[in-house]
Amino acid sequence: MVLKSMKHLANRYLTLWLAFFRNTLSRDMEFKLNFIFEMFIDAVYYGSLFLFFQIIFQFTDSLGDFSKDAVIIFLLTVYISDLLYVFFLGGNVFGINEKVKTGDLDFILLKPMNSQFFISCRYVTTNALISLFILVVLLLRLIYIYHGGVILFENYFIYLISVFLGMFIFYSFEFMISCLSFWFRNFSYAGWLASELIKYSKRPDSIYKNWFRKSLFTIFPMALISSVPARMLIFGVNYKLLLLQFFIALFFLYLTTVIWKKGLKLYESASS
Repeated sequence: MVLKSMKHLANRYLTLWLAFFRNTLSRDMEFKLNFIFEMFIDAVYYGSLFLFFQIIFQFTDSLGDFSKDAVIIFLLTVYISDLLYVFFLGGNVFGINEKVKTGDLDFILLKPMNSQFFISCRYVTTNALISLFILVVLLLRLIYIYHGGVILFENYFIYLISVFLGMFIFYSFEFMISCLSFWFRNFSYAGWLASELIKYSKRPDSIYKNWFRKSLFTIFPMALISSVPARMLIFGVNYKLLLLQFFIALFFLYLTTVIWKKGLKLYESASS
């Protein structure tokens, strides 16, 4: 009975997400120039990050246990994680501040569905799909070469799971920061603060040392967003790390629901 109920709930929210996707795609197709321009901005951003590491490797042969080739695989993982998050969730989270400030959150709270799901998934960033496809093909090619032509299907599968777990951790941090708007009504620094914190996920974990590196795997788990998935491909599957990533993702997702519910109790409706 419980399984049947969970299956029904999952099907319902999948149907809703597909409706969000179709609506967003229709809207984006009406503004094709914006669609192309956003892809160009993505290319510039990812290109600048790649250039940054190219400059570093003029002065060293490795970053901790990451060789130059391994860092390229890591960077592609950063890009893929980033684009997956942007595709599914990224266009929504930072709108919380404005909705709380203006009272537009009323519209979402009146919907007969989970309000956190609606505000997190309402818009899908469809232009990310093309960039995502190109990067995945490039990554598969590089991994094939890196491992001497050996196709490691288990690594690919675990990598995919790990990337999605990393995406949930990414989402949890940005969502919780955005929810500070309930306590600080004009919290316009949410995007900046989240961006500064997430920067630690865009560097290989091995460049950090001692207690700070340990914190990146636990209380401040930025290493679990990109470094751990990349390690699954480069150094082989590590089930201890995957299990750690799973439980931390679960814990932080739970925290988002707690903070969201507490925030809603403080929310002042536009009609009140």
